[in-house]
Amino acid sequence: MINIDGNAATILIVDDDEAARLMMVATLERAGFIVLTAADCASAREIFYKQKLDIVLLDVLLPDGDGFSLCKEFLNHPSGKDLPVAMVTGLDDLESIQSGYQNGATDFITKPVSWGILPYRIHYILQASRALAALSVSESKTRALLSSIPDILMLAHRDGRVLDVQVGSYVLDMEEWSYIEEGEKCKRLPPAVYSIISARIEAVINGDGMQLLEFQWSKSSERERFWEARIQQRDGDEVLIVVRDITKRKQHESQLRLSAKVFEGSNEAIMITDSDLHIISVNRAYQKIMGYDESEALALDTAAIGMRLHTHGFFRNFMSVLKERGYWQGEMFNERKNGEVFPCWFSISLVTNGRGEPENYIAIFNDITEQKNTRAQIDFLAHHDSLTGLPNRILLNDRLEMAISTAKRERKMLGILFIDLDRFKNVNDSLGHSVGDQILKEMGRRLSNIITTGDTVSRLGGDEFVVLFPKIKDEGNLVDMTQALSEGLQQPYHVDGISLHLTPSIGIAMYPTDGNDPDTLIKNADAAMYLAKEKGRNNFQFYTPALNARTLDRLKLESDMRKALALGHFELHYQPLIVGSDGSLRGAEALVRWRHPVRGLIPPLEFIPLAEETGLIIPLGEWVLETAARQVTEWHQKGYVDLVVSVNISALQFRQSDFLERVEAILRSTNTKPQSIELELTESILMGDMDSSIQLLQNFCDLGYQIAIDDFGTGFSSLSYLRHLPIHMLKIDQSFVRDMLTEPASLAIVDSIITLATALGKGTIAEGVETEIECQMLLHHGCQLIQGYYFSKPLPAVDFERWVESNDIYKS
Repeated sequence: MINIDGNAATILIVDDDEAARLMMVATLERAGFIVLTAADCASAREIFYKQKLDIVLLDVLLPDGDGFSLCKEFLNHPSGKDLPVAMVTGLDDLESIQSGYQNGATDFITKPVSWGILPYRIHYILQASRALAALSVSESKTRALLSSIPDILMLAHRDGRVLDVQVGSYVLDMEEWSYIEEGEKCKRLPPAVYSIISARIEAVINGDGMQLLEFQWSKSSERERFWEARIQQRDGDEVLIVVRDITKRKQHESQLRLSAKVFEGSNEAIMITDSDLHIISVNRAYQKIMGYDESEALALDTAAIGMRLHTHGFFRNFMSVLKERGYWQGEMFNERKNGEVFPCWFSISLVTNGRGEPENYIAIFNDITEQKNTRAQIDFLAHHDSLTGLPNRILLNDRLEMAISTAKRERKMLGILFIDLDRFKNVNDSLGHSVGDQILKEMGRRLSNIITTGDTVSRLGGDEFVVLFPKIKDEGNLVDMTQALSEGLQQPYHVDGISLHLTPSIGIAMYPTDGNDPDTLIKNADAAMYLAKEKGRNNFQFYTPALNARTLDRLKLESDMRKALALGHFELHYQPLIVGSDGSLRGAEALVRWRHPVRGLIPPLEFIPLAEETGLIIPLGEWVLETAARQVTEWHQKGYVDLVVSVNISALQFRQSDFLERVEAILRSTNTKPQSIELELTESILMGDMDSSIQLLQNFCDLGYQIAIDDFGTGFSSLSYLRHLPIHMLKIDQSFVRDMLTEPASLAIVDSIITLATALGKGTIAEGVETEIECQMLLHHGCQLIQGYYFSKPLPAVDFERWVESNDIYKS
């Protein structure tokens, strides 16, 4: 609130009730006042003699005196001559009111305080005080006193002309009421206002007495204003109109209605009791949560219920804190009408009367059963795998540390198994993650059913499981348990009508020979598991120290590969694709090579699986696509205008939600035509979600890309889907090409693929062709494109160009 000099008014609150002081401070500061506080007479005097105050709010009873004496002292001092003092007392404390007036108090504020009205009450006390001070100075200020009222006084003609006007100084935006019609000098009521009150003006002039009405009107559509108008008869066709802005009053009324709605509409239960904890009011949420209707709730003894559901010590301490501090918050039990006991979160406030005695308690609470269950679930998930419900790495480490401590103390051994399903990634890629998840859950169930009490099965992630045997007799005992687990995992997995046969590779590490801390034991069991995979899968291997060097070598290879992209150590080689009918060059397949600065040229079979496992296949695949696109564009500019370069796409790339956009962005940056790029995908990539795969491939085809299915016949083929796939080429896997001259079955597969492709209107490419007889056999059976060492090994771009020129096989 603003003072006369344009600054915020300063209020001193003198009250020994800390809760009352805090509520007044919060309410008045929010209204724009500067608020100072004192808890006793001594502190109040110190502030009074140092600060310039605009108003003082005095409590009647203070620890070192009384408010009446202090009021008289302040008013007798020169600096407090015109200082308004409001005594804060109980609503029915008439004796205090009389004493206050005798000692010079300006006004009173009664308890319980109406917090919404308080700022306006202070404002009008200040306003009245200033008006009285102005009157005492000079009669000439009568006009100023009149202008201090918050009203507009208008003498108006019945036709809307304003004959005279007096505007209070608290009236804002008076220009809204200024309206002069063209050609006239006299002001008129705004047309919108006149249309609202004209009928009432006529009623007054016709003798119907004073008219009172409220209306909403604002010159600006961005502001909502409410007005109250009193219209009284003057002389003849003239009326006196007193207009007051009641926008704030309307807002306050709206707030009161809102408070009532909040009480009834709150999702939290609200309960109001008297000083003896007997319920006097509840809201709808209380009735819904507790099961009582309002009349039943009013008969409840909340104190008796609280003491029955809690210990005597807890309830006594709760009431003590509530009375001392005036507020309590925490968790308590409650009981529904049906007898169900449930946890609640309570916020309880004490409301005191004018003498500071407990008058009411307001309790707000809600049922936190669901939150507590959720918290328990979160705690569970923090230590367990969300898919299988098995202990995760955190809980495994805790149990492993305890097992190591016990084994060390008792001088016993313990065993760790690191288990991985062979070729599980192929299942995920071909049948989708939902099938993979079902297999993992079944795997967890089987392991848990086989182990005994005290052992632990944990899932670290993916298809990696760890089994802890905290007590083993010897190595032979551990072998027996490992074989039992392996046999259990090899049983068929029946998922969605499919029977899948999967085998485990298991690595074994033992304490104390293979490590004496959790990280070392798990790492060494992991290394032993990789040895099991290298030895043909579906077996188990014990850890040996020599495996550490191989593990470190694999980690070093991963680290080098992360740097290789940035350092430009990868390069593309291109293997020609030859048209079988005339021996011309159709294009080339781009094959990535890693030229390691120390190890030299590393074969793709060594680093591609690692790139897929670590996720590096995505940036590597994008680099391959961009490099191939730049190269084919360069070849087009050199005259090889119809040349097509095929690029292998990994499963991780293809399953990116923005894969199409990424490819398009790369081709735009290299100025490459989509018709120049052929995307090669395996069957297993497409089988995960066939419908979305078909749609995505169709989008690529619509843009002009060529699509080829690589290694056709080696995955989970589905002829029903194949006829719907928008593809151009089927690539016959080199394993069939290699064996077709010696195995009739392989030749039959090759012939079937070519026949199938022809029937579906697709082309065929045979890869891995190394001899003339293989080439002739394929051409005889109708294969269209040939790729392999018979024509050329994969070559760097420069060598590829030389090969094309030397063989003179390009035909535009």
